[in-house]
Amino acid sequence: MTTETTPTSAHLVELLNGVHISEDRCSATVSDRELEADDPNELRRLLAESLYEVLHSGQREQEELPFRIRDEEFERELSEVVPHRTSTARARVCTPPADVEGPADTVLVERDGVRVWVPAETVLDGSAGSHGSTVTLEVSALRPALSPGFFVVDGSTPRTPGGGAVRVYFNVADWRRVAGFWSRILGYLEDRGVAYRSKVLSVKQMYPRRDAVVVYLAEKDEHVVDGLVEAVDGSDCLDTETSALAERLGPGTAVAREPADTRAGMGGLSFGQHRASVLAYALMDSAAGTASLAGALEQRCVEANIDPNRPARNLNSL
Repeated sequence: MTTETTPTSAHLVELLNGVHISEDRCSATVSDRELEADDPNELRRLLAESLYEVLHSGQREQEELPFRIRDEEFERELSEVVPHRTSTARARVCTPPADVEGPADTVLVERDGVRVWVPAETVLDGSAGSHGSTVTLEVSALRPALSPGFFVVDGSTPRTPGGGAVRVYFNVADWRRVAGFWSRILGYLEDRGVAYRSKVLSVKQMYPRRDAVVVYLAEKDEHVVDGLVEAVDGSDCLDTETSALAERLGPGTAVAREPADTRAGMGGLSFGQHRASVLAYALMDSAAGTASLAGALEQRCVEANIDPNRPARNLNSL
């Protein structure tokens, strides 16, 4: 995998030098955005949100989205280009309460932290009658409501938990053309039998974004990234911009590692959210006069297991 190498950390310092924070650390300017807060902690949170949008996703400031953002017609269009319909998932068998009886021919399992009754026929292996045992389920590969604003698909060979996931980002500018573009990506991955998850932005009003299409791969399958990028190279669907926090692979394409930060409050954040949060802490440290911006960035990156010289990677990345 070949990235367009630049002194990324110095580049981030240059970008963050354009962020101005008031002496009382209750207001700031990020690009053309004016932030106002009641206290420094609130400002840090607002900074993280703005940095995520300005540096990572490239979101524009826009009018508030409608309460219901799902678009069933657009989701149907996206679902039609998915080359498969099922995947598999691991789940733990649960014993229902004594006063609860599930539907006929079903098994109560816990999947992704949620208890649900599933048809017994979907249990592919494992002991469905043994409490606490782990079973493999046949499940739908299409998950349009899993991640707000995105249509998620699990590959017919799903990723296993852990393993140091790699994220590949594609900046698709126009929602009208994203289905065909996504189809090429999914077809490439399915043809190679790799384990993956992918998501596509399913809210028309939120285009363009630098992460309109994302592919998640296990670290062991990172070798397919170059071919994946080549498969869409030259596509006129791609905008040129990429996340300033990820490593640029080419016009509109970038790659980054899943955060590996075990500190309290930092788990469950996406790559962009995690990096933006760390940058916000560094900015507030610098504004308080406890360190220079460069020094604060290095310290906060190391604490968060981020490579200060290559912020798209973790310190323990291979």
